[in-house]
Amino acid sequence: MKEGSTISPLAAILAVIASWFLVQFLGYAAFVFVGYPIAQICVELLVLVIPLGYMLYKRVDIRSFIGFDTKPQNALLGITLGIAIFAFDIFIATWLVLIFGPSSAVEKSNSLVITAGSTSSGIALMAVAFLLAGICEEFTFRGFLQTAINRKHSFGTALIVSSIAFGFFHFDLQAVYTISAFLVGLIFGYIYHHWHSYLVPVAAHATVDLITMTLLLLGI
Repeated sequence: MKEGSTISPLAAILAVIASWFLVQFLGYAAFVFVGYPIAQICVELLVLVIPLGYMLYKRVDIRSFIGFDTKPQNALLGITLGIAIFAFDIFIATWLVLIFGPSSAVEKSNSLVITAGSTSSGIALMAVAFLLAGICEEFTFRGFLQTAINRKHSFGTALIVSSIAFGFFHFDLQAVYTISAFLVGLIFGYIYHHWHSYLVPVAAHATVDLITMTLLLLGI
């Protein structure tokens, strides 16, 4: 990587904070004006836009920085891990609900997904949104933030900070969704670090979300 083309940890953190504000304001506007399925697609793209834009501005070699690859075996590995992570997430969420009670934020989100899934176009849009969640969120939290911090600090520090940010983006007043996202973020971060591949956590994340969507629409 050329001199001057790195991303400092502080700059990465500030970019993610800016992304949170962007998502809050424009995401809500999208929800009001275009409805839930399209708004979710907009939200996922908004998560990506500032980190990606900053990397382009800094002329970073993005493929090298995030560990981009298109190996089919990594996609298959991610899908397999995603199935296991989904089971873990259900286990954790069950215990969190027992401790903190049902999350109104999660219940509202699930209700919106079910309503959107009442039409074939709604199902298609939600599938796109959940696929983008894997692509955009893994880019921002693992490829961008975790990598930037890990280049200056220990892996443990990078993992904790990126997972806290991931949990905060899934904020829930009753803490169920936030804690669950933080714990799952730790797993995604470890996967990303261990396999040195952006594709593996993307496939895992998208698999978790698509399984969740499918079960909700089937009423399970």
